Amino acid sequence: MNAATRRHAAQTAEALRIRELAQQVAQRYSNLGIPQRAGHLFEVMHEATFNHDAIAKGSRIRASTTEWVKGGSQSAPADLHIRDEGGRLLAAAQAKLMGKATTAASGISHERYEGMQRLIGADKLARVEDLLDRRLQMNPEGLKFDDYVDARAHVTDTLHLDTTDTTGTVGNATTVSSRPVSTEQAHHAATNPSRWGDKHAASVASHEIGAAMAFGAATGAAVAGLMEAATQAARVRAGETSAAAAAATAAGAAAMGAVRSASGAGLGKAIGIAAQAGALPAAFGQGSVPSAMAGAVVDITAAGVAFARGDIDSAELAARCCDCALQATLVGVCGGLGQTVIPVPVVGGLVGAVVGQTAATLISQGLRAASAAVRAELAAGEDLDAELLAALEDETASALATAILLGEAERALGEERNTYVSATVGPLLDDALIAVTSAGPDEALKRLAEVARCFTGQPLFVTVDEFDAWMADPMTSLTLNPNWR
Repeated sequence: MNAATRRHAAQTAEALRIRELAQQVAQRYSNLGIPQRAGHLFEVMHEATFNHDAIAKGSRIRASTTEWVKGGSQSAPADLHIRDEGGRLLAAAQAKLMGKATTAASGISHERYEGMQRLIGADKLARVEDLLDRRLQMNPEGLKFDDYVDARAHVTDTLHLDTTDTTGTVGNATTVSSRPVSTEQAHHAATNPSRWGDKHAASVASHEIGAAMAFGAATGAAVAGLMEAATQAARVRAGETSAAAAAATAAGAAAMGAVRSASGAGLGKAIGIAAQAGALPAAFGQGSVPSAMAGAVVDITAAGVAFARGDIDSAELAARCCDCALQATLVGVCGGLGQTVIPVPVVGGLVGAVVGQTAATLISQGLRAASAAVRAELAAGEDLDAELLAALEDETASALATAILLGEAERALGEERNTYVSATVGPLLDDALIAVTSAGPDEALKRLAEVARCFTGQPLFVTVDEFDAWMADPMTSLTLNPNWR
C-alpha cells in the first residue's frame, strides 16, 4: 500500500504542475483564437496523461512540452520530449492539431521532423494514415516521398515509449503512453485552459483520495488496535516506571510501530484525508485539533483526580493518559499533515519522538490541573489521602521530565537528518512545555495547537530518500522505553 500511495501522490503532484502549465497557456495565448490556443494546449494534454501513465507503471521517464521547460522555445522542431531521470533524450514528438486531415498529413511530412513521433488528433488518425498510404503509392522518386515514408512510420494519436524497467531504458516490455485527444476535446478545453487544468488536477486528486479511502474501512480497526496496544503497554510499563512516563513512551512507541509497519503510509494518508473531511475514525474522537487536545487534557485531568481519590491504580492511570494523549496527538499531527500532497510527511508525523513528546506535554497539562483540583478539595475539607496527592504531583513531574528527554532525542535526530523538526516543531513543543509550568492552561493548549498547524504543507523530512534512508537504518532507531538498559 505504501508504494501505491506514493504513486497516487506523485500523480497528484504532477497534475498540480500541469495545472500551472495550463494557466500559462491561457495567459500567453489569450489573444489567439480557440483553434490556435487548442494546438498549444494539445501538447500539454498529452504531456499530462503520458506522465500520469508513467508514474502509474513505476517508470521514471517523463514527457515535457519543449515550450515550457526552462529555456524552452516556441519554435523548436520538437514540441514534446521524453527523457529519463538523468535527462537523456529518449524520444521526441511533433504535435499537429489541424482542422483538416489533408492539412495534417502535409504538415507532418517535413524533413525537420525526421524520426519524431507525429502526434495528431485522434479523430484524424485513420484519415491521415489513409492519405499517407495513397501518397506512398506514388513515384518513389517523387518530391517529398521520403518525408511521406517517415511520416507514415511515425504518425500516431498517442505519445508513447516502450520501456524495460523503471529507469526508462528503451526496450519493449512495457509501453508508457498518453491518452488520445480528439480535435473537439482540445478545442473544448481551449475555451478555458485554466478550467481544464483545474478539472484535470481535481480528477487526479480525487483518485488519490479514493485509493486511500478504499482501505478506509480498515482504518478504524487499525487505529483501534494501535490504541489498544498502546494502552496495554502503558499498563504493563506502569509497574516498571511512573504512570505518566509509561503513558507517553507507550504512545510514542505505538506511533513508531505504525511508521515501521508496511501499512504506515496508507494509515497515515487515510487519517489525514478523514481529518480534512471532518470524518475521523471513531478511535480518534471528533472535533477540531484544538478541541481534541482540550478534550484530552480534560479527560487526563479526570483520570488524575480519580487516581488521587484512590478510584484507579497507576496502571489504569497510565492506560487512560496514553489513550487520551495518543488520540489527540494523532489527530493533531496527522490532521495537519493530511493537508499535504505527498503522504511521506504523514508517515513522518507518526515518528515516536514527536508523538511521545506531545503526548507527555498533554499529560503534564492534565495532571497539573488534576493536582490543583485535588489540592482545592483538600483545602475545602475533603477526606483525601495526602500521599496520593503527592504521588499525583510526582506523576506530573515525571511527565515533564519525560517530555524533556524525548525532546532532546527528537532534536538530536532532527539535527542529524536535517529535518523540519529541529528548526520548527521542536521549539514549538518546547514553548508548549514551558507554558505548562509557567502559564495558564489555555496558553499551553494554544502552543500545542500551533504545533499541529505548523505541519500543514511542510514535510517533516526534506526528501523521500532521506526518510527512506532513516527508516532503513537500524542505527538511527529511536528507543522510547524508559527502562532501556
